[in-house]
Amino acid sequence: MAEYRMKQRVSNSSSKATASSNINGNTSNKLAKLLLLVSSAACLTDMISTADAFSLTTNSPTNIRTRTPPQQPSFSRIPSTHSHSYSSTTLHMETIECDVAIIGGGPAGCTCGLYTARGNLKTVIIDKNPNAGALAITSTIANYPGIDPTTTGEGLLTNMREQAVEYGALYRQAQVFMVDFDGDGENDIKSIYTPELTVHARSLVLATGALGRKPTFQGEADYLGKGVSYCATCDGAFYQNAPVAVIGTTAEAVQEAEFLTKFASTVHWITPTDPVSVLGDVATDFKNDHDNVQQWENTRMTSIEGDVSGVTGITLKRKGKEELETLDVEGVFIYGPGAKPITDYIGSRVTYRDDGGVQVDDEMSTNVPGVYAIGDIRNTPYKQVVVAASDGCIAAMSIDKYLKGRKNIKVDWIHQ
Repeated sequence: MAEYRMKQRVSNSSSKATASSNINGNTSNKLAKLLLLVSSAACLTDMISTADAFSLTTNSPTNIRTRTPPQQPSFSRIPSTHSHSYSSTTLHMETIECDVAIIGGGPAGCTCGLYTARGNLKTVIIDKNPNAGALAITSTIANYPGIDPTTTGEGLLTNMREQAVEYGALYRQAQVFMVDFDGDGENDIKSIYTPELTVHARSLVLATGALGRKPTFQGEADYLGKGVSYCATCDGAFYQNAPVAVIGTTAEAVQEAEFLTKFASTVHWITPTDPVSVLGDVATDFKNDHDNVQQWENTRMTSIEGDVSGVTGITLKRKGKEELETLDVEGVFIYGPGAKPITDYIGSRVTYRDDGGVQVDDEMSTNVPGVYAIGDIRNTPYKQVVVAASDGCIAAMSIDKYLKGRKNIKVDWIHQ
């Protein structure tokens, strides 16, 4: 496929002036909301001044427009309800204005940032942790086109991030705790707040993924990426002729377990209840259609065991029995409740699907003009790196069209 190239953006002085006016006009309100949240959070107490006012400064990152507020606003310190002692620290906060703000540094966010930055749009990627996320904790990526099949997920993600930065995207590691946008038209500025910086953008991309479930089983966190996985499609091929366990009573668990039957010597399907009562014929057909599936109904996994090489087994407890049983497996695929899109910082401003994913159209646009959602935050059943990257590309091209007021997507190759 030909590379996607965008020509240098033609400035529209009148629209920029309007956008700038909107930013400056809303500064006090935005900062007030920010400081209210900061002052009430115990984890940020050292950032709060004991004085009556805060002093704001603006750093100047490369390739990003920066703004120094015309007048430093003064706010009375809001008393905290927590019994913590506050240090006399002045809050110095970086403020950035840009064309595109991307929350999330996974494959979707980095791909979008690569395209928008390369298209001469001022781009900021805000990432909570470069070592977190579904891709970063994947031990090996063997099904992403064109890369070494021994590449680690973290390695691939690092390359994606570095490539986006090389083309001009600014990368900031920070935890977003609030976004603010009104959806009142093309000139609406989207604001993103973190403890370290505030970003004002003409467009916003939500790409925080769906790894909302925290490890709950003993040993799960210890062997994540070393035998513990949440994606059979990603890692199933590594368990050729090896015994594995699938934990969960969901349609997704059945689909993933069925995929594993192509590789594993035995797929131990472990469910806390009778799966037929939950899934009906789906569960019955699955068990009957595969000779290498062993069903453990009314059974709970209590722990995951292993050594330096990775997972070696799991401990089980059957309903109605006191003794624990040990099962030798090399892989554990967990599909428990809680693997939901990370949307807590967004609130009700965008429309959600019934399954909790952010609803978008074919251009990855939400119901709010200038706000896009890509990757696993959409809760698509196709949770693959290549799909997330595709979402990022589509959103970037849509953003370019949106910001430049075009009716059609602009590409540098056209079918005749």
